[in-house]
Amino acid sequence: MRTHNRRSFEMSDTVKQEYQDKLGEKFGTVLHGLGNEWAWGRMRTDEFRQLFSSAENVGLLNAISGGGFIWDVQHIFWDDLMLRLCRLTDPPQTGRKDNLTVQKLPEFCEDIALRREVKHCVNTAIEAADFARPWRNQRISHADLDRATTSNVEPLAPATLQQVAAAFDAVHAVLNTISVRLLNEEIGNHFVVRPRARAFLCYAKQLVEAVQYIDSFIDPSGAAAITDLGVASAFLLKLGCKPTADQVTQIIELREASRRFK
Repeated sequence: MRTHNRRSFEMSDTVKQEYQDKLGEKFGTVLHGLGNEWAWGRMRTDEFRQLFSSAENVGLLNAISGGGFIWDVQHIFWDDLMLRLCRLTDPPQTGRKDNLTVQKLPEFCEDIALRREVKHCVNTAIEAADFARPWRNQRISHADLDRATTSNVEPLAPATLQQVAAAFDAVHAVLNTISVRLLNEEIGNHFVVRPRARAFLCYAKQLVEAVQYIDSFIDPSGAAAITDLGVASAFLLKLGCKPTADQVTQIIELREASRRFK
């Protein structure tokens, strides 16, 4: 039995064609599309955890951005996770428009036993994602009037990253059930991709360490004021530079940046 990792599954025209050949064009296209959507949500969950689950990382990001911008990024990431979970488990149709959702998958299963099994997995996924719907319906996609204009309205029920991960696992169970039974392939629930959030954090830490290292040469004792023009000028002279006003300002700004991360 083969196992698809996320890279071979996501956005692969070859895999999509294979699904269409084995399952039929419509079934294969839907299964492949849902696999892509699930994979992106699973990756975004991992990135959210890497960026915001560590107090050290949050402190670093706040220091780099001044705080408010990273707060916005965190909420944009969170809202994206809520939307992805809802879309993956929404009803098969909205009005006359078909939706790409796991609720469409049972209708493709001709075997009654498999259809029953997939339907059970779908119901589990819907239940696991139910916590996200009030966030989507009342705050993200729509602005509930009472919630937007009344101060004493009951807050939305808390949602956690553990709930998000569990819901994506439940969606995976739907996709994997069909893949194992009809394609003789497992869809891996873990994958290795080119680092994005982790790389960003690594580069940010390297820049901080570099700036702090330079500052340790500018003021080895750490006793001089950041705005001490003499210390900045002396450092530039050690480098063989004739200090200018712009250069001295750059040294002071570098020292300010260095102290921001302590």
